[in-house]
Amino acid sequence: MSDDRTRDLAARAASKDAAERWNAAGELARVPGEEAESALLALLKDEDYRVRERAVAGLGRRFTPRVASACAVALADDDDAGHRAAGLALLVKGGAAGRAVLLGALQHPSADVRISAAAALPGPAPGLETVTAIEAAARREGDPNARAALLLALGRTGRREAIAPLLAALEEGNLWLQVHALEALGEVGDPEIAPRILPLLSNANLRHGALHALARLRSPVAGEPLLRRAAAGEVDVFLLSALRAALESASATTLAGLRPLWPGAGATLVALLEDPEEDAALRTDAAHVLALLDLPGAALAIVTHGPFRDGYAALRALPRTRREEALLCVLQVADPEPALELLDAHRGGPEAPTLLPLLVHPSATVKAAVLSCVPAGLVPVPDLIDVLAEDDPETALAAALALASDESGEPLDRLPKRRRALLDRAGGPDGPGRVAALAALGAADGADVEAAVRGALSTPDPAVREAAVAAAARGHRIGSHEIVACLSDENASVRAAALRGLALRAERGEALPGVTWRDGLVFLVDDPAAAAAAGAAVVALAGAERPRLVEEMLVQEPAVRIAALEEIERTGDAEAARSAVAALGHEDPETACAAVRALSVADETVAAEALATALADERAEVRAAAAETIARRPAGGGRSALSAAVATALVTESDRAVLRSLLLAASRIADESMVDPLTLVLSQETAPAEADEAAEVLARLSPEACRRAWMHAPARAERRWARALAAAARAERSQRST
Repeated sequence: MSDDRTRDLAARAASKDAAERWNAAGELARVPGEEAESALLALLKDEDYRVRERAVAGLGRRFTPRVASACAVALADDDDAGHRAAGLALLVKGGAAGRAVLLGALQHPSADVRISAAAALPGPAPGLETVTAIEAAARREGDPNARAALLLALGRTGRREAIAPLLAALEEGNLWLQVHALEALGEVGDPEIAPRILPLLSNANLRHGALHALARLRSPVAGEPLLRRAAAGEVDVFLLSALRAALESASATTLAGLRPLWPGAGATLVALLEDPEEDAALRTDAAHVLALLDLPGAALAIVTHGPFRDGYAALRALPRTRREEALLCVLQVADPEPALELLDAHRGGPEAPTLLPLLVHPSATVKAAVLSCVPAGLVPVPDLIDVLAEDDPETALAAALALASDESGEPLDRLPKRRRALLDRAGGPDGPGRVAALAALGAADGADVEAAVRGALSTPDPAVREAAVAAAARGHRIGSHEIVACLSDENASVRAAALRGLALRAERGEALPGVTWRDGLVFLVDDPAAAAAAGAAVVALAGAERPRLVEEMLVQEPAVRIAALEEIERTGDAEAARSAVAALGHEDPETACAAVRALSVADETVAAEALATALADERAEVRAAAAETIARRPAGGGRSALSAAVATALVTESDRAVLRSLLLAASRIADESMVDPLTLVLSQETAPAEADEAAEVLARLSPEACRRAWMHAPARAERRWARALAAAARAERSQRST
């Protein structure tokens, strides 16, 4: 970028308009050089928090010694809280260099500065040396608030080495320090600490803090003493939270031994559920404890008195032997949510067939979910025909798709009874059932299917005509000229279906006599649905001109350009994907995401560079799209560059949904560079389930690196690595035996 352009951005960064400064900060983040860096550093003092946040995001990717020095100055700025907060946020992003500044600030003369530094520590991947430095600072700290902040920082390291100084503070400190030491011990997350905390339950001043720590430690050892206290009448939100965590971590055998310890649990817990004015967290934990203890009537009480803070998730805590009872209970209420909870819990699992009784639920939403959840062929054909005949828009498509397959996996053309039922409905009266039947017949062939589709093309119902056009395009018997004729339909959705159909045939490589990409141009100014379909059709039909036309589609309306970008992946055109790179930084997030997804078919060099850039985008949806695209890309030589980008993103990602997508990508392109970043994720108090899956993949791929990580990991990550290594070892033994 030219010096003039950089100076222009710096001038915009000094504008009186906050929106202008915000935009300038985003552009400066992509400009190398000290001049751009200086402008971003100046924005750390901006009066608008959004501008400061964007400056922090930009500088976080270029944490130079100069930036570190500026952060140290910001940390000591007593007159500008926003400047100090921005400096702290940037130091946290600065890795080891940022941590060094924060550790140095622990010796600052101002207690406020020391407290702020302690609150930002320990930063990512703290090692033993960080624990030692924070512990030393805590020992010499004279300010009680600063020392309490240092105890919490010790806890955030998550390392076992922090346990000893925290236990010492718990035993020797005053009440203020003891409360913070308990909080920090809960943060460490080592269940083995629980026996040291349980005696504190008798101390009225520390009881709440001790119970909160036990809830986070999730130790089954705490189950028995907590149940005995509950039986003695100590039932409050703190105790039930800790009790639930202990029971959830206990084995089935342990649970069976604990149940008799609280004889009056059923009456006490149900009374809490019955009171809608009771604390929401208390009622939620009571519902889970009721299910975990497998108390009589637990399922009915949960269904009757829910929903709770997490809906009806307590139904998942019921033992397997209570599933039939739970099914009967959810059928007694019209509310679909309890039934949907059970369906979500067992979808795709071995117990999915047991959910078939829910097909008689009064809710159409539940019926549709059952049809999509149970294995193919399980629902009798007459029942499916009955559901299809109801013409309910919520259930019709699910019933039709269930009719189109059975347990054999044979194509529909080899399932005469099912095929006949769909043909009968496709030739019947208009309505959702006919639309659904036409959709399900799209994969079938034959003169009778052609006749049904042709008949639907001339019906007065536009929804049926739309489905007929889509079915005609998927088949091979109806000519492209007949689909082209539908472009003059009075209904925009039908015109859109015709354009999509032409695009589909082009994707399949079929010759379309008399049809070119120019035929789609007139529809770019049509109704939004038809215009979007036209954008896709232009790209699909473009052939060698596709890269140029993709660039031209980027200046169209949002719906058009997004559809055009989405079509690139379906064409598999790597050069067109290269053209889409220009839209990665588009101000419209949906456009940027569509451009990112197009990179699934880009060549390795383009994809590696562009996807790494997208993973660092300030918009969460763009980062998620990049991670999902990486997971979809085929294996190739560019994997190492993408692995490094994913590893970096795992360290810095704060958005939970994006983190899950990154973990899926990590499982797909796993290599040894991801072991340390994954350890950071595994050390979180509530690591996503995808983290355990990624750990298991890495444990199979790089067992030695994972063992080293296990030996030096924080407490929570240590346990999760141990499980992953054990699972990988079992899988290896099983593979050898077969």
